[in-house]
Order: sequence, then structure tokens, then C-alpha cells
Amino acid sequence: MALPEDKRIDASKFPPQFQNLIAPDAPDAIKQMAAKGLLPMPPLVQVCVLYQLQLTGTDALRSQATDTARKMTPATVQQVAKEPLLPVVLDWLADLFHNDLAVLRPILLNPKTDGDTLVRIARLGDENTTEMIALNQARLLNTPGLIQALYMNRNTRASTADRIVDFGVRNQVDLSDLPCYEEILAAIEGIEPLTPEQQAAADAAFRESAAVAATEVVEEVDELPEHVEPPTLEEEPYRNHSTAGRIALLNIAQRVRLAMLGSRGDRQVLIKDSNKIVMRAVIRSPAVSDTEAMMYAGIKSLPEEVVGFIARNKKWIRHYQMKKLLIYNPKTPIGDSIRFLNFMRPGDLKAIGMSRSLPGPVAKAASNMLKARMK
Repeated sequence: MALPEDKRIDASKFPPQFQNLIAPDAPDAIKQMAAKGLLPMPPLVQVCVLYQLQLTGTDALRSQATDTARKMTPATVQQVAKEPLLPVVLDWLADLFHNDLAVLRPILLNPKTDGDTLVRIARLGDENTTEMIALNQARLLNTPGLIQALYMNRNTRASTADRIVDFGVRNQVDLSDLPCYEEILAAIEGIEPLTPEQQAAADAAFRESAAVAATEVVEEVDELPEHVEPPTLEEEPYRNHSTAGRIALLNIAQRVRLAMLGSRGDRQVLIKDSNKIVMRAVIRSPAVSDTEAMMYAGIKSLPEEVVGFIARNKKWIRHYQMKKLLIYNPKTPIGDSIRFLNFMRPGDLKAIGMSRSLPGPVAKAASNMLKARMK
């Protein structure tokens, strides 16, 4: 299912005695009374009338109709949300009452609720809301993008994310749109069930990390001045911090998810994880900035496949410092290092050619390139 482009309710669906309230030529005074909730009508009809008015009326009428709907008693809205309403009306109610779990509950359980509505709620909902959605296995199977939305919501419990991805894979749900999809699949293979105590500890640890990430502001730059020294990964601030301790409570699958949804501090710990799957997830995370990638490019203990991923990222290697860092990293594929030599200044080429820590072919190519330029 998908919500229609034209979200107006066909007038014929209203009881005859109320069709005049939403007609285009209806008197403004009548529309205003309806928008204020001053006309007697069944709650189900009133919600639909308010929906139509906020969609088709003037700005003032839309505002009034929306305000009236928000002020309806919770019990009334909950009862209406259980009815076989049109999906567009349920979508509107879900938006109006997105912070009211008591109203969201019947909307989530209503078979008329559109998949687009469920995905939006899953993407933005709090922990209780995401937990409720995750329990509906039929919806998980039949609604494209629902598992992905829950997985990428920081409010979804760590243990719940494990469970729904495993459920999706076992039932052949297409999850290929997930970032780090291959790493996620590798991480959930052979994962051992956690005890309730371990699940609770992992959930609390992920929740705390996600709260930090949610307040983090990532600053990105179009280009770094060449005279600025590349950033380095400073370990000391994290040795006495709780970050490493929280991460230690997570299993591999949860660490992969944290690599995508966690903070920069989380990734600085995870990039040195003992498991290569986690390290690959960090470098593939959509949250990694250019400057952060430079920090990782300077880590000579990273696996070659991780460094190679950095070397093939067109956005990252546009920086002069990034190319230089990769050349000096012995784990960079030799072909990439030699390719980056073409961009080096004479002074850097000379230093690279004299370096004894770099692979012979790279140093030799730098020396030859410098000689060629000087002819």
C-alpha cells in the first residue's frame, strides 16, 4: 500500500446530512463552526470532517480544525482510531498524536493503517512505540522498509534490533537497503542468545550511547586547507570514560549497529574493535565525516580492506592530507598509493622516496616521479 497523492476524502463517503459541511461552496460560517467542533455529529464523522477541513480550508480554518482535533478527549480519539478509517485519516491522526502512545496503539493495530504511516512512526517513535511495532510480525513481513526503519531508529532497543533483523533474514525479507548490510548479516550469523540480564544490560548501554549521539553536532567541511595538520585519533580521553565500558556489554551485531548510529566517540573505540566486521561497519557508517575518516586513515593497525575502503572513497580522497596519510599507511593497496603520488608536492615526494617504512615500490615510484618532474 501507499498513501495517495490526492488525500482528500470523496464527499460521497460522508453521510448525506454532513456533506454540505465540507463542500467547496459551503458558507464560511458553517465551516468555521464545524472546525471549532460546535456542530453535533458522531465522533467518527467529526474526525473526518476536521481532517477534510484542515486539508482543503483556508490557513485559519486548517489551524482551527487541527486544534480542535488535538483537544478531543483521548478516549474519543482512541475509539475512533480503532474504526476502519481511510488510511489518510489514520496517517493524519498518527501525526497529530505522535507523542501519545495510547492513541498510537490502536492506529498501529488498525489493519487499515498504511505501511507508509507505520514506517514513519517506526523511524521517529520512542522506545515504547518501536517495541510495540516490533512485536507485530505480520506487519514486519508485509511492510517494506519497516524493519529498516526500526533498526535505524536509535530508540529501538539493542536486543529488539537483533531480533527483528534475524527474523527478517530468516523470512527472506529484503533488507539490502540497510547501510552496512553485509556486515549486519555477518554479525548475526551464529549469534548466541543473551540472558534476560545480558539483554537488559546491552539495552541500557546502547540507550546511553544513542542519547549521546542524538545530541552530537557533526561539522563538515568542503575542503581542508593544506597547511592544516591532519587530525589524529586521541585515545586518552576514552580510556577513563564509560564509552569503552558500555561497548563491552554489546554483542557483535549490536556493535555493528552502534557503528552506524552511535557517536563519534563510539566509533573511535569501535574502529579498533577486535572483530573485523565491526571495523568494516565503522568505516562504512554514513555518519563518518571527512575529518573523522582522516583519523582512521592514519591508523596503521587497521586491516587492509578497511584502509582500502577509505582509499576508494571519492569524497574522502579529494583532500590532499587524506592522500598523504594513505600513502604513509603501509596497509593502503600499493596501486592506490602510487596513484596518489601524482598529487604530491615535490617536498612530499622527496620524503616519501626516502622513507624506509613504506613498501619499496611506493618509495621507488615517488623517487622516479620526482626525477621526471625535475627534467
